[in-house]
Amino acid sequence: MVTGVEAGREDAFDAAGFAVAKHMISAFATPIVNYRWQDADRHNAALQSLILELERSAPGVERSNVGGWHSDLGFLERRDDCVVGLRRRLQAFVRALNATVLDENAGRRPEDFTLQGWANVLRRGGYNGPHSHPNAFWSGVYYVTGNETLAGHPFSGKLELVDPRPGASLNYAEQTRLYGRFLLSPTAGQMILFPSWLQHWVHPYHGDGVRISIAFNVTLG
Repeated sequence: MVTGVEAGREDAFDAAGFAVAKHMISAFATPIVNYRWQDADRHNAALQSLILELERSAPGVERSNVGGWHSDLGFLERRDDCVVGLRRRLQAFVRALNATVLDENAGRRPEDFTLQGWANVLRRGGYNGPHSHPNAFWSGVYYVTGNETLAGHPFSGKLELVDPRPGASLNYAEQTRLYGRFLLSPTAGQMILFPSWLQHWVHPYHGDGVRISIAFNVTLG
């Protein structure tokens, strides 16, 4: 039983505050980068035109995509001005990202990496099944077009990053920051990067237009 004196002391303790956030450590965190290129519109028009032309002229390949079109893995090696510009931007960003995570004694420099990318086109009914990217360090996607918001299809075309903690969903606590799904409805010019081991997928697209993106892998050299 709590006496009046003890209860008063407890209230005083609470009033003082514990500054809990200052003492919280985030262990095994998964870094996810969400960045939007501010002047992307003028580049995206050229990228969209090029990718749709490639779709018409090449059969594409099948990887995680179910339906839709997936270019070969050499898209970022093309000499088209729009691709060269995108590649340079990605390289500069990855250098900065690597500098934030590489140990200063690692023996690698932030620029010691290779970049490989491919274009994706989704039309109605197309999607990408759950998958990860083996043998890479970072994986990412740049969005040439946005994702339509459709009544009756709340998940249409959304990117989902799958929680890697096996037991995370066992404690049903949707109203807290400790539980939930990471879903993203991308906009044109948006770029997402994450560790390549992180499983992810794209929900079936139900729009009338096209959903165009450029996915890429970063391998440390």
